Amino acid sequence: MSFLISIWTCWCFLITFLIYIIFLPFNLFLVFCVGQRGRDFFVRYNHYIGRYLLFLYGMPRKIRGSYPIEINQPCIYIANHKSYLDVIIIASLVPQKIKYLGKKEVFNWPLIGFFAKYSGQIPVQREDRESRNQAYQTMKDAIDDGFSIVLFPEGGWRHKEDTKHPNPYGFKNNKLLNPFRNGAFRLALEKKIPIIPIALLNAGDRFSSKTMKIIPGKLFIYIFETLYPTNTSDPLDLNKTCYTMIYQKLKEYQT
Repeated sequence: MSFLISIWTCWCFLITFLIYIIFLPFNLFLVFCVGQRGRDFFVRYNHYIGRYLLFLYGMPRKIRGSYPIEINQPCIYIANHKSYLDVIIIASLVPQKIKYLGKKEVFNWPLIGFFAKYSGQIPVQREDRESRNQAYQTMKDAIDDGFSIVLFPEGGWRHKEDTKHPNPYGFKNNKLLNPFRNGAFRLALEKKIPIIPIALLNAGDRFSSKTMKIIPGKLFIYIFETLYPTNTSDPLDLNKTCYTMIYQKLKEYQT
């Protein structure tokens, strides 16, 4: 079985690379030759690329809750974060213009980092206060331009003995759900936009960053009802509400 999983993992990496190469000329044209409209279209059509990749990975989505997503205004999507698959899954779910807040080191990766940088995604160096403040302002500007924002308010993930990339958030190894940072909820209140929480129930089982093995099978996802913060909402209360919702779904799935 381990041998078959290794073969499947190689297939997934190969097909991802081939799709990148096939679309490379078109993507370069959009990002560098058509201006902002081209970059916007690049972000939108990745919704379909995400769905196609999951199909090729042998990972049919089993989605419950409020789906399809039909909201027609900028909003904030928040989700738990345990796998490199998470970005692809979110892209496959959301048909509107989105920008991701991602750790700065991702923007230095080959292939993915190049287009993350030049398509206008938002980097943050988590241990640097100035970088966090700049990313927050960039997210506000993106919302004003009609984009929704995707955030993973745990701030990433970290496995045992992973000291390669420092993280200021004090993660606990293998915890079901680490505490949420408060930025997403302050942003929603400041810009007066809704929040859509998403529970990615088993993405970490399908593609673990610890083993780097990709295992085909169903992806279980739960999309919660849209939350509309009011002027009297407290970001800490919104944080607690969203954390509890996602935590309970993860716990249900585990049991």
